[in-house]
Amino acid sequence: MSIITVATTKGGAGKTTLARLILSRASLSGLKAAAVDVDYNHTLTDWVTTVAKHPVDVHHELDETKIVPLVMELQETYDIVVVDTAGAASQSTIFAIGCADLILVPIAPSSADIVEGIKTVNLINSAAKVIRREIPTRVVLTAVQPGTNIAEHVEKEVAKANLPVLNTRLHRLVAFQEMSFTGIPPTTGLAGVQCSNFLADIEALGGLPETTKLAS
Repeated sequence: MSIITVATTKGGAGKTTLARLILSRASLSGLKAAAVDVDYNHTLTDWVTTVAKHPVDVHHELDETKIVPLVMELQETYDIVVVDTAGAASQSTIFAIGCADLILVPIAPSSADIVEGIKTVNLINSAAKVIRREIPTRVVLTAVQPGTNIAEHVEKEVAKANLPVLNTRLHRLVAFQEMSFTGIPPTTGLAGVQCSNFLADIEALGGLPETTKLAS
């Protein structure tokens, strides 16, 4: 069982997109997937309950004192639990970080995303010191537009900050946006390849069972 927390102190960086990709492709592969949505906007909850085509058990929980017990309970039944946090530093985010086996920090191509991504990684490092264990963390570059100056700038800035970056970059592709309407994860084309590579990277970090590998 794995607990993956998706976190950043900035909204709009791609947290829910990453959560959708992980949950839908895991469920499509036959894994039992659950989600804990601690965002006031409940975007992931709405997507699971109204759009998603594959079964995911989702819980919208705003009481910070209940987050860890809920995640611990779910991990006894499900192959994977994904925690989608709010786009701000909060006590609920700290709890979601503390119970994670792996943390993904999305950074979209903007200066604000880079600044908040750095803050989030520093927050994770501080939490790791408090609980006295390493928390595997990877920055995920989202909405990438290869060959542009902004893409190059983001790469340089995350390298300068010495952030641990996931190998796979997710490009700004229509297929990722369409998921919010169709509930169907990309399995073909460039988006399908990137999604498979994204999950393979997570699997290599111990975040997913091997059954999540799908042909592209």
